Amino acid sequence: MVRFLRLLAAVSLLCSPALTAQLEPLGAPKGTLRFELGGLFQSADSRYFDGQRQDYLADFGGTDFGSNRMPFLARSDTLLGRVLGQSGYRLNLGRQRSNGQLTIGSGILGGSLGLTSRLTIFARVPLVTTRVQASLRLDSTTADAGLNPAHPTLGNALGQSNAAAFFNTFDQALADLQARISGGTYAGNPALDSLARDIASRSGILRDQLAQVTNDPNVASPFLPSAGSATGQQLTAAIRGLSDTLVTTLGVGTALLDPVLAAGLLTSAEFTAFVADPLGPVGAFPLTESKISRAGDTEVGAIYTLIDRFDRPGTTGGFRLAVTGMMRLPTGQRDDPANLLDVGTGNGRYEVGVSGAADLGSRRWGIRLTGGYLVRLKTLRVRRVTSPDQPYAPATTLTNIDLDAGDILSLGARPFYRLARSLALSGSVEYWRAGNDAASYSSAADAIPGVSARVLTAQSARSAVALGGGLSYVGRAVRECEANRRCGLPIDASWSYSTVIAATGGRVEKFRSTRLEIRWYQRLWR
Repeated sequence: MVRFLRLLAAVSLLCSPALTAQLEPLGAPKGTLRFELGGLFQSADSRYFDGQRQDYLADFGGTDFGSNRMPFLARSDTLLGRVLGQSGYRLNLGRQRSNGQLTIGSGILGGSLGLTSRLTIFARVPLVTTRVQASLRLDSTTADAGLNPAHPTLGNALGQSNAAAFFNTFDQALADLQARISGGTYAGNPALDSLARDIASRSGILRDQLAQVTNDPNVASPFLPSAGSATGQQLTAAIRGLSDTLVTTLGVGTALLDPVLAAGLLTSAEFTAFVADPLGPVGAFPLTESKISRAGDTEVGAIYTLIDRFDRPGTTGGFRLAVTGMMRLPTGQRDDPANLLDVGTGNGRYEVGVSGAADLGSRRWGIRLTGGYLVRLKTLRVRRVTSPDQPYAPATTLTNIDLDAGDILSLGARPFYRLARSLALSGSVEYWRAGNDAASYSSAADAIPGVSARVLTAQSARSAVALGGGLSYVGRAVRECEANRRCGLPIDASWSYSTVIAATGGRVEKFRSTRLEIRWYQRLWR
């Protein structure tokens, strides 16, 4: 690196003051077809959320792992809380450690045609590979729950048999108690009669709540407190206490069995299998890796040069201003809602943008200023309707959504220093801001009862700043084309690197991006 910098410095000192290199041209010369070949590699293993840096897959883990990430457990929490007499109870599966990395590699094929000295049309087709690698590890040290062995579809035969025996015994004890109350067994003892009636009422509610959370075909919880946990022991003690009251105090002839609980705490392997179980509530792909290689979203548009007074004969530097209109077509592949890690190769919608670029320079120094506005049009998407911080949404929430992504405003500056006749060193600072997304059900038939489609767009407004730098080479032959002379071997190229250094609002990946572009020209007419 030191030798390379010394070489650049030497070249810079030896060159004449009349240097004519700048950043890559905005448009193609009149009558010239410019072929474009580019590569873009982006990677991120972390992100910004509300200005704070966290792991890329932070939403998939956390402490007290439970209904905070899996919304379908909220009902189970409520029922178990009532049974335990703890209004704020929540099933705790432990601490889910989640780490992930997103990489996006794009090969870009494109072409630009200079129709006039000011107007250029272009098209670009990206070939994209997206890959998400995940490492999820469940630490059950602080957990109190595991798999429900009596679940109607996820449980086992022994657990389901034990549950049936428990509730049959419970029903027999309650029937015996009710018969004694109706038969006047406690009529001579008002206190005992009152206790019997109270126990009958409360025990019936308790039985129904336990049945719902344990083996109800529609709402049974996939997880229950483990037998060895403090919560499990408390629940067992409550049932044993009730049984003792029924048998010893009220003379009921049937003792209650111990409730069905998880045999042990949940493990990482069990949770991974649970998420991918087609009979389970989530019904997703295994949480290991997602990879897609397909075409991306095609871009077509035009560049119009309003002013071009850059590097005129006898001058160095000057001013150039051009505007670009662009449409992005949804030719890429969308993410699969069955794969919770998926990142598609395209946005799945039409996008229309307008941008401007101005080059200013004097001798060795110059700058390119850019600004743009991208309108992202409404599109139909298939989504699991859930808050972004609850990614393990049940498959029953999968439906059609009209998604209107927020528009994007972008600003940028690329100062450059001319090292040699055709070589420039550049820096870059970029800012972008995305507005709030909006979502609604596509039709009344698509609506999920009790769930607003707006939960999908929570904290969707965001902004970011990226810094970077690079090198650009603009061959002499390109300028000969611009001067309407023979092109010779026209070529220009650029390399750049940038990284996101700050962000506000919603989720913003901390991308590290490397871009390489090569362009060469073919004269078609004069």
